[in-house]
Amino acid sequence: VMAMTMTYGAAEAVNETVSVAESFVKSLSLLEQAHRRLHDVVKDDLERGGERHLTGVQALLLYEIGEDETPASVLRSRGAFAGTSLSYNVKKLQEGGYLIQSRSERDKRTVRLKLTERGLKVRKRVENLFDRQATALEPTASVRPDDLSQLNKTVSRLERFWSDQIRFQL
Repeated sequence: VMAMTMTYGAAEAVNETVSVAESFVKSLSLLEQAHRRLHDVVKDDLERGGERHLTGVQALLLYEIGEDETPASVLRSRGAFAGTSLSYNVKKLQEGGYLIQSRSERDKRTVRLKLTERGLKVRKRVENLFDRQATALEPTASVRPDDLSQLNKTVSRLERFWSDQIRFQL
């Protein structure tokens, strides 16, 4: 019979390493699920309000564009929308009468996006949804402001970590 002994510190280190790896993979899965669920919640709210022509992604894009004219490059740089996805959804939103796309007078390469009245109504609906959910978070889901603050810090550090992985080829 072979006996293995491990010091308490070594056992902690092994468990911690496995725990970090398992927690990391679990976090990735939860982030992806939460992102998909957000799209579902937005789509559900739109449908309850009679808006059946938009996806959750498209409604969130209208929300991100905001009330003023926004360059498409700003949306890309925020990282919320990949180039092809952004182009496709902008085209669909323009065809649906939710936004106007124009070229900058000074730089024809720059595409500017502005919401129409129809797009502004959808944006307001999403804004109201977020307001209602923010109010309901603590009493309904026991999510406190400090929980959100910690989540924001952690997700920001993960995003920076991944950006550095790409930028510095780590």
